[in-house]
Amino acid sequence: MSLSSELQSFLVGAELQHLSDAARELAISQPTLSRRIAKLEKELGSELFDRTGRGIHLNQRGEAYVPHARAALAELEAGRTKVRRLMDPERGTVRLDFIHSLGTWMVPDILRAHRQAHPHLDIKLHQGPAQEVSNRVLYDQADIALVGPRPEESREGGELGWCRLHRQRLALAFPEEHPLAIEGEEIHFSEIASENVVAMLPGYGTRIMLDKLSAEYDVRLRIVFESMELTTVSGLVTAGLGVALLPLDDPYLLPHRAVLRPLTPAVYRDLGMVWRQGAAPAPPVDGFREFVQSRLAAA
Repeated sequence: MSLSSELQSFLVGAELQHLSDAARELAISQPTLSRRIAKLEKELGSELFDRTGRGIHLNQRGEAYVPHARAALAELEAGRTKVRRLMDPERGTVRLDFIHSLGTWMVPDILRAHRQAHPHLDIKLHQGPAQEVSNRVLYDQADIALVGPRPEESREGGELGWCRLHRQRLALAFPEEHPLAIEGEEIHFSEIASENVVAMLPGYGTRIMLDKLSAEYDVRLRIVFESMELTTVSGLVTAGLGVALLPLDDPYLLPHRAVLRPLTPAVYRDLGMVWRQGAAPAPPVDGFREFVQSRLAAA
């Protein structure tokens, strides 16, 4: 019997307050559950529940132990995860994070191709804004992140490694009835100084670039709506709510009833892969990273 099974049994019992229900939740017999809890109580030298038939109720000592049991179980699981990632490269685990806008094309393409070659690798996915997924790699909550623009932490001397996978030129999107909706003509960022703007939430990739352009050209943005999805931003532009900063070549962001005008001077969003510099060798992670680099890395 492992410590983790004892802790899990205790926590489920504490939550459900009934032996039969807890045993059913854990897919074990009631006597097995009782033995696990009794063993934990023996090790602690104190009962953690008051018992009434099959009902169990946390006593004061049990209530005091709950947060420590949760923390211990989380640490044990984190340890197991780290060990698994150092095992068989074909059956280990890769924790892959990515920004929202890549979930419609780059990530599915990578996963489809990788699963054909390595069908048994376990890939744990997490989606979030650019700053969040970069931080998750820094804090060892993820192994690899697909992100854009390039994080500052991946510049020379930073804690993150970087490999560019794709480059997108950025444009300003206008509703088709807007006076500045001139098909095929470039536009300077300063020309939206008096416009309503639909933007991504702070911390998202295109919002980071929007804020940088605003600071560079001293343009005070009048943001009327913030979203976590570029598709929403694009749709609201077509509805006439405002203008937006969008990539030119995203196959899922070709707005109907809107016009994209490339920025001049040209502005690009680099999309790439980051990982933690100096991380311990992990064959599943290293193999996945090499696969992505060989398949997509840009010159």
